[in-house]
Amino acid sequence: MLRRTGTFVFMALLCCGMFAMTLMVWLTAPSSGPLGETLMVSSVELAISWPMIRLGRARVEIHGGGLHIVDFVRRTWIPWGAYRMVETDDGLSVVSRGEERHAAVAFSGSLMEDVLARRGRSRTVTAAAEIRAASRQASPASLRDTEVTTRRWEFVPADLLLAQVLVCLALTRSGIVPM
Repeated sequence: MLRRTGTFVFMALLCCGMFAMTLMVWLTAPSSGPLGETLMVSSVELAISWPMIRLGRARVEIHGGGLHIVDFVRRTWIPWGAYRMVETDDGLSVVSRGEERHAAVAFSGSLMEDVLARRGRSRTVTAAAEIRAASRQASPASLRDTEVTTRRWEFVPADLLLAQVLVCLALTRSGIVPM
């Protein structure tokens, strides 16, 4: 599995901070105060953590039969038979049959990555080298499959964080929980 460890750790720490802030809102809220405001603040804090979780899980997985590129909302399977090359010009992108480019959010381009590339310590360049090495070692059976498959939306448990925002909004709008 290839990912930028710094991004994963940073997003995990931000999410933990948001969850701790939510707990602090509930613990410090006055018991006589409006429940709706506390509920909405907590909902917004938890909803903000949703994109952080989605970005933190972005990665490229190397398998015997090809590559899985897990992005913000989709997952793309590129079998070795469809793989043509990997580019690192502006982040990491895999080119498949028909010159179709599949960019990996986990290795998107940045100024810091350019600096690291000049020093020979780029994680994107290292990931590209690992992908090239794996493609050269592909078995003849894995080269037969040539169809790239993309799932547009993949449900993850973090998606449930968005549902609670709608529930809280409905409760406060209906008057069940006073604002």
